[in-house]
Amino acid sequence: MLTKKFFTLEPCNSAKAYEIKFAEPIDLKKAEVALAKKYEILASTAVMLMINIDNNSITLYASGRALIKYVSKEKANEIGEKIVEFL
Repeated sequence: MLTKKFFTLEPCNSAKAYEIKFAEPIDLKKAEVALAKKYEILASTAVMLMINIDNNSITLYASGRALIKYVSKEKANEIGEKIVEFL
């Protein structure tokens, strides 16, 4: 049986964003190295990583969540699939 690696939530209307929650915390240093092979890294700190995927800015947190602003739920899911390939 295939286990789901993440799920998508809409945190609030005022943020106009979707939040993706991954199944486990993320090692941001490893994620940065892997994601940089295909996507532009916009910023990197100990607690978050900002990535440009399909001209969308994604903030990835060590806690295992990502925030994607100004996209549809479908696009958020598509971006989640792209991120999870590298985790």
